[in-house]
Amino acid sequence: MGQVPASAAFASAAFASDNAAPAHPSVLDALHRANDGSAPSYGADAVTAQAADAIRTAFDSPGADVLFAFTGTAANTIALASATRPWHEIFCSDVAHVLVDEAGGPVRLSGAQLTRLPSVDGLIAPEELERRVRGRGAVHHSQPRIVSITQSTESGRVWTADAIAEFVDHAHALGLLVHVDGARIANAVAALGISPVEAIADADIVSVGGTKNGLLFGDAILVRRPEHFDGIHWVQKQIGHLASKHRFIAAQFVALFTDGLWLRNAEHANAMARRLSAGLQGLGYQLASPAESNEVFVRIDGDALGHLTRAYLVHQPDHNEPVVRFVTSWATTEAEVDDALAALTR
Repeated sequence: MGQVPASAAFASAAFASDNAAPAHPSVLDALHRANDGSAPSYGADAVTAQAADAIRTAFDSPGADVLFAFTGTAANTIALASATRPWHEIFCSDVAHVLVDEAGGPVRLSGAQLTRLPSVDGLIAPEELERRVRGRGAVHHSQPRIVSITQSTESGRVWTADAIAEFVDHAHALGLLVHVDGARIANAVAALGISPVEAIADADIVSVGGTKNGLLFGDAILVRRPEHFDGIHWVQKQIGHLASKHRFIAAQFVALFTDGLWLRNAEHANAMARRLSAGLQGLGYQLASPAESNEVFVRIDGDALGHLTRAYLVHQPDHNEPVVRFVTSWATTEAEVDDALAALTR
């Protein structure tokens, strides 16, 4: 997301993104174990079945289908494209990753219209859906089909259990399917202290993040109502995400969902974000939005911004606004947080 200044070419990537974090040692061990001997291709192996079962169990979705992809963008695109036809409409927030950071992938693959809805830090009010479905049935208008929400949001906010349940129920009442972009779903579950299924409510399909939570690569798709996504396996194949050696994606998810590693990773990342946000505010800096998960958006300008970007690779979402994003991960240390605060103090 965004261009890295040339002056920051050798700066620390500690807070650039949770994508910049290393893979967790348990994940690397799982890959090594999966590399022992031959196994059936294209997901017809025991490791992939084990990973799918682990995800179903975690989200209390015994009848769900589970697919795996190399990237979060692919997981979102597969989910949305399999739900829609070219005359359909996809709703999302005005800061949604599917809108801002996927290069039009969902639109190109599905042909559907992608419509942004106003939000507060990615949180959409249920009533925003009301006026958007009024053109349903008229041949002149794209037909509303599915709404995509992000948990936790691109601004580091979380949908509470009550809020997401109300939104999903309202969308269903309007005849819409619901997709949850869960690239950071573990951070939301950990932040809220609720069950995974409460964090997604009655959503129809969920992208389950792995890359941002300790995997080398890979995200999953939890299809909770397969009857609405009947072509999803063909979409996965068409865009090149049905890996021949599928077990190497799946093995990482087995490690992630064993003994609660996925939530321990997220809890640590969230704790480092809390330490960072408290320190920033202690230095007199103003948060641009509440830091509820593992992303911290803070207003920094002038000499402090220049000094920070020379020392750290950080993302500035809007170069017209002095707001910088820090992202913490499972690998972020207290020392790294304190060093960043010290750099700003200097």
